[in-house]
Amino acid sequence: MSAEVRARASEATSLDGRTFTYGTARAIPYRVGDVVLLRGADVTAVGQVTATGAPPGRGGTSQGEGVVLAAVGQDGEPVRQPVPPFLDATVEGAPAALLEGLQRSVGASLPVGLWHGGDAETVARLRAAGFNRHTFLCGQSGSGKTYALGVLLEQLVLATDLRVVVLDPNADFVRLGELRPGASAGAAGRLGGGAVRVLRSQGAGRDPLRMRFATMPPRAQAAVLQLDPVADRAEYHRFLQVIASLPAGTVAHLAAVLGDGDAEERALGQRIENLGMHEWQVWARDLPSAAELIRSGQRVTVLDLGGFSDPLEPLAVSLDVLEDLWAHRAERVPTLIVVDEAHTLCAAQPSGAVQERVTERIVQIAAEGRKFGLWLLLSTQRPSKIHPQVLSQCDNLALMRMNSRADLEELATVFGFVPRAMLRQSPHFTLGEMLLAGAFVPAPTLLRVGSRLTFEGGSDVGVPLADLARHG
Repeated sequence: MSAEVRARASEATSLDGRTFTYGTARAIPYRVGDVVLLRGADVTAVGQVTATGAPPGRGGTSQGEGVVLAAVGQDGEPVRQPVPPFLDATVEGAPAALLEGLQRSVGASLPVGLWHGGDAETVARLRAAGFNRHTFLCGQSGSGKTYALGVLLEQLVLATDLRVVVLDPNADFVRLGELRPGASAGAAGRLGGGAVRVLRSQGAGRDPLRMRFATMPPRAQAAVLQLDPVADRAEYHRFLQVIASLPAGTVAHLAAVLGDGDAEERALGQRIENLGMHEWQVWARDLPSAAELIRSGQRVTVLDLGGFSDPLEPLAVSLDVLEDLWAHRAERVPTLIVVDEAHTLCAAQPSGAVQERVTERIVQIAAEGRKFGLWLLLSTQRPSKIHPQVLSQCDNLALMRMNSRADLEELATVFGFVPRAMLRQSPHFTLGEMLLAGAFVPAPTLLRVGSRLTFEGGSDVGVPLADLARHG
């Protein structure tokens, strides 16, 4: 069917200039997410299909619904202005030039993949300014989530001067500063040459991942000591009294001082000894802490949280960094806090005093951080694993393959601006396919993620296949 016949066979009506309904006799009907050009007697606009009916039978029509995205000016460029109601507008698949114009109209310039807009495709670009909203990236194991997060981070580092802090429990981003062969000089200048600093638990090289107990807020210190303000109310209260009267010092010094005190103080010292805290690798001592390095002006810092001998150490150093960022929030340094495997730090049901304190701080950043330039980018496999008060504050969604119907329903509730029919496509996504919606795209966007500029820090272990020929 020619474009002219398709246009005559598809007509749309809008009674409010914001939404439209249409009927089409196209052999291949429009799909949810397709971008279309609407031409009426007095209006030309661009819209997006949000719901479709059954495919038409022979000689029949298919019905559908959509939203009006923008008017189209005489120069063919989308214009963000009110669109008047219209009747009997023709419907055509939007050309690639119109998709590109939509992205230009909102200042989207970061290339992250290929946008499948219906009858046309073009480079998918994100609006960097849209990351001043909290972002939630989710997808089940094997969907390409970690790779996609790497693409997003690379483009943000290339195109912005954001301070970026990556909490990386699986060492997936420790090679973010190592460029692949053939990278441009511009990419090398922005991503290489020390722009990305990786702090490691074992202190490999010159950048160990460390924290300083003495500079933490007293209630954060109490959390590291596993003191519960209710269950351990007497000991907790005594600790706050003691720590307020002592000069700043190391955990070992604190334990020694407490050991010479009264019975309550000796009990606190025994707690430190019993937890083995004096043996932790994470203490900074004469080295700079991660929080100090971040505050010194380092633009991109990756915290490799794996490799500690005590499972509380990665939680404690994450808490120290988050507490320090919050303590200096009045400086209003635009900062993207990236939390991979976010359920380990802000779980829906936190376990233990340290994780509870970390979760409380992330909840506070989610609720109040935006006005101070503290923005979250959270990545995990399932939304149900994340604390609901954090998830509810996210305005940007990046969704990869997800099979759980319950999780998709939760996303539909939290991100009500995303067409449910687009969310329902998620179980059928192939590797690297993604749905983006929110302040960083002009419209909900179905895309395939582009190539990385830097190396991945890790990947899944493959299944060893049997040599069937050898076994007969």
